[in-house]
Amino acid sequence: MGFISYSLNYYIDELQKIEASSANTETVYHAKQLLKMLDDLLDEGYTELNEALESTCQGVSRLRKYLYDNNAEPFSVYKRSISKSEAAYDREETELIYAINELVAGATENKATTENPFLTNIICFCNWVGYEKDTAYLFLLRDTLLPYIYYQAKNRTRIYPWLLGRKTLEAIAGKECIDDEIRASIIKALEVGKCKDYNGFCNFVLQDIRNTLRNYPKIEKCFVDLLSEIKEKHIIVVESGCSGTFPMMLKSLDDRVDLRMYTTYPYLLNIYGDRIYSKKYEENRLFETLYSQDSYLQFSSLKDNSFYVTKCLNEEIKKNAFAEAKSVICGG
Repeated sequence: MGFISYSLNYYIDELQKIEASSANTETVYHAKQLLKMLDDLLDEGYTELNEALESTCQGVSRLRKYLYDNNAEPFSVYKRSISKSEAAYDREETELIYAINELVAGATENKATTENPFLTNIICFCNWVGYEKDTAYLFLLRDTLLPYIYYQAKNRTRIYPWLLGRKTLEAIAGKECIDDEIRASIIKALEVGKCKDYNGFCNFVLQDIRNTLRNYPKIEKCFVDLLSEIKEKHIIVVESGCSGTFPMMLKSLDDRVDLRMYTTYPYLLNIYGDRIYSKKYEENRLFETLYSQDSYLQFSSLKDNSFYVTKCLNEEIKKNAFAEAKSVICGG
């Protein structure tokens, strides 16, 4: 069991359904999404699923042919004007809150905004997430930096930015790819059929994640302690998408947690249901690859329950990050 085996079975089944039915707007759109998931994996450097799918059933070629035969273009893959390898970062680390405040100050002084139309979607997403009483809003950075800034610009309290990602877990436990082990609980639930609805999904996934975290007591203690600092009755974890790995990890540690994500994979839409803002998986990389969220801040360390980052020194990245933040602040 695992991501590759589940994904192979999923793609084989979906391809058979698409090819067996008459082509229409819905089937073509679904084929485009299926291919986009594969293209995004390649863009992030993961080749195994593409290679396995092609060697097993020529799945990638069949998807491309299906789109070609129906006069449809694949969703484009976003290309950065500056690669991460070209970006230089400050040697001195800064506490995350101060780094965000410096970004906001720079954005406020900056006259330029961005013409990127996707920022309107982010503001709509924030309005959809809402702001309820007795509720804390926990923004998982880097991908929800702009939503956090939007909430901050509205003078909302009970908002928390956490730089929680793969590097964070590695830094705490001293081991790579722990997030893959946690994500495996989600895939396992799909494979063994424990996912007829969100509650059934949670019953399986949360216990399985807790079992995994027992192998990493430092991670478990760190985030139990961080969550205990939040005193509200409810905690909404806000993330861009797609698997819900980190929101589900936090939910396994604190039953106050619920999640809101911009989008998810098609095979998780029915599970997460109304916790998902958009069915347009293809927009996820637009969310993740904004300069402010993808490149401006880099995780440095987590100590004394505070996140520390290093800031990008590249002037073009800084200029674009300021413009994106300015647009969100002004657009609210």
